[in-house]
Amino acid sequence: MDPMIIGNILDSMSDCLVVIDGDGDVAYANKNTKEILGYSFEELRDKGLGLTFLVREENYDFNQVIINAVWNKTVNDYSEVDYYHPEGGMKRLAATTSYLLESNQEETRFIGFVAIFKDITEVHTLRQKEKKLLEDRDRISRDKMRSLNRLAMGVAHEIRNPVVMIGGFASRIMKGPHVDAETRSYAQNILGGAKRLESLVEEVQSCVNMPDIQLITGSMTSVFREIVKEMEPGAARKGIRIVFHNLQSQSEKSRFDPDLIKIALTNLLNNAIDFSHDGSLVDVFLYEGEHETILGVKDYGIGISEADSEFLFDPFFSTKPQGTGMGLMITERIVHEHGGKIQFDSVPGKGTLFRITIPNDAV
Repeated sequence: MDPMIIGNILDSMSDCLVVIDGDGDVAYANKNTKEILGYSFEELRDKGLGLTFLVREENYDFNQVIINAVWNKTVNDYSEVDYYHPEGGMKRLAATTSYLLESNQEETRFIGFVAIFKDITEVHTLRQKEKKLLEDRDRISRDKMRSLNRLAMGVAHEIRNPVVMIGGFASRIMKGPHVDAETRSYAQNILGGAKRLESLVEEVQSCVNMPDIQLITGSMTSVFREIVKEMEPGAARKGIRIVFHNLQSQSEKSRFDPDLIKIALTNLLNNAIDFSHDGSLVDVFLYEGEHETILGVKDYGIGISEADSEFLFDPFFSTKPQGTGMGLMITERIVHEHGGKIQFDSVPGKGTLFRITIPNDAV
């Protein structure tokens, strides 16, 4: 191919391409080298790599890519480095180096290196912003949990004793020998309300007293089988069948707290059963992503309305007649303790899928 055509192709690249010969001299640099590194081919050729780059200590990681190629004769598959541009400002570069070889019928010999530097400053900035947003989200979530814990402790402390007294007096009234039917009915309603408040206090207390996370490394399969087996009798009473789809091999390991995962899965299954139609199905999934374990609970019941979805993880919010609204809040807390995330998709009248993603390196 005509060398001029090759030169035009290389100059049309958006990346910086530099060819370094076996002696460490710059044999070629395309036009975009000036934009990305701040030096033209002629400047690099005449001044040399050492005097151009290595004298600037602030570009240590970038310089190391050059040193590894020219002096250590090693290639760099891929790395991201900061580069302080001679005209001011800092760029984030993706750096790759590879051997430049010449082959003939008798042998293949090393004649230098090709170095490619891609300007990924915008992508890196967006990644950093996304990371900051995720960190802020996690911080806000932790602050929310701490605030809720303080609220929950106050609620549990202030309500428990009065509720016990109300329930006790209502029971005495009901057992009185000369109590008419209407009064006994009123007392029965009071006692029912007191028992409901007691249940709420117990739910709040369970959230406050949740144990600290204790991670192990292992497979979640046995935990899932155990919970599904425990939940099957209650589901069967409604004619609901739970099907466990285990797509995780025994060799695949996750970092998780078995006791907390049991609580989270139990809460999701309870919801799925409660909101399913009699005689329907609940699917439970367990499988591996690229770097995470994914848990799923899918029902085919009444679904979640758009109006309710915004408040789903809020405490004391429940669409169940006798619900306390603490189950999903506790589940969300457990997921965050694992460094994971919980999401849901729902279509009213067709069911809901809850999906939990837990990183395999959770700490």
